[in-house]
Amino acid sequence: MKRNPAPSSHVQDPGFQSRRQVLRHLGGLASLPFLAGLESASAQASMPRIGFLSVPPQGHSPVFGAFQEGLRSHGYIPGQNVVLEWRGAEGKDERLPQLATELVNSRVDVIVAETYPAIVAAKNATGTVPIVMAVSSDPIETGLVESLSRPGGNITGLTTLSTHLNGKRLQLLKEAYPGMSRLALVWASLAAPDKAPGIKEAQRVAQELGLEIQFYEIRKSDDWEQAIRAVANAPTPPDSVFQLCDPVTLSRRKALVDFAARTRLPSMYEMREYVVEGGLMAYGPSLATMGRRSADYVDRILKGAKPSDLPVEQPTKLELAVNQTTAKAIGLDLPQSLLAWVDELLE
Repeated sequence: MKRNPAPSSHVQDPGFQSRRQVLRHLGGLASLPFLAGLESASAQASMPRIGFLSVPPQGHSPVFGAFQEGLRSHGYIPGQNVVLEWRGAEGKDERLPQLATELVNSRVDVIVAETYPAIVAAKNATGTVPIVMAVSSDPIETGLVESLSRPGGNITGLTTLSTHLNGKRLQLLKEAYPGMSRLALVWASLAAPDKAPGIKEAQRVAQELGLEIQFYEIRKSDDWEQAIRAVANAPTPPDSVFQLCDPVTLSRRKALVDFAARTRLPSMYEMREYVVEGGLMAYGPSLATMGRRSADYVDRILKGAKPSDLPVEQPTKLELAVNQTTAKAIGLDLPQSLLAWVDELLE
C-alpha cells in the first residue's frame, strides 16, 4: 500500500505561521517601553545639563522661579532640550558641599549658585565647571573673582552691590522714622565674609546719624527664632530693625516680617520680596531680575563663552519699595519727601 510522505520540516501549516507572526508582534510590543526608555535616556544624555544650587527650599526661592522664566525666554525647556538639576539645602548651609559635589559628579555643564554660601560650595567642588553667581554682595572683597570686568577663573554672574547700599538704606529708614535711635541689625553670621563689608558701611553711617546698632546674629540656620526672641527681650529694646538678606532669612522672611509687625518696629530690608510679605521698606535690586539675568549667562556659556571673559553684572536699577499698609498698621506717618522717592508703593 502506498503511504503519504511525511511532512517536510520546511513546510509549515498556515495556522503555525500565523501563530508565529502573532508571537513576534507581541514580542515587539513588549519591547516598546524598553526601547522608548533607551531613546529617552539617549536624548537626555545629549542635552545640556544645568545645575542649580540653592539654600532655601525650592518654593521659597524667588530667584529659581525667575531663572526658569529666563531659560524659557532663550528657548530652553527642561526635559525637552535641556536637563535642569536642582539641589536645595532646605535652609541647611552645612549640606551645600555635598550637594555641590553631587552636581559636579552628575556632569553638569554649568552650575548656577544662588547666594554666597552656595557659590563658595560650588567653587570648592570644582575649578573647571563654569559657575554663575545668581546673587552675590561683593565678589571682589570676598575673593570670588579677580575683578568685575575680568573675573578670571570659572566664576562670573551678578552682584547686588549690597556692600555699598547699606548706608543709603539707613538714611532712608531714618527719614521714614526720624525718632529712631537704637537699631537692631539682624544678620546670619554664617555668611560673615559676604556681609562683613556691608556691616562696616552700616556702622559708619549709623555713627553719622547718631544711631546705636545692636547686633543679633544667626549663627546656625535654625537659630533665627532665637535671634528674634533676643530682639524682643533686649534689656534696652531697639526701636527699629535692619534685616540683612541671606539664604536663612530669605527663606524665613514671612516669619521675620511678622515679628517686626507684632512689635511695631519700623523695618528696612535689602530686597522688595520682604516688603511684599509685609515688611515696611526695602531698597535694592530685584531678586527676580537677577534670576532672569542668570539665565542669560547660562545661555552664553552653553554657546561657548568662557566665564573668565564675561564681566560680572552690577544692577542697572535700584528700587525703593514701601508697604503703606504696614506703615499705617504700626502708626508711622511717612513724610512726602520720602514718598516722592518711592518706586513701588504697596497698599
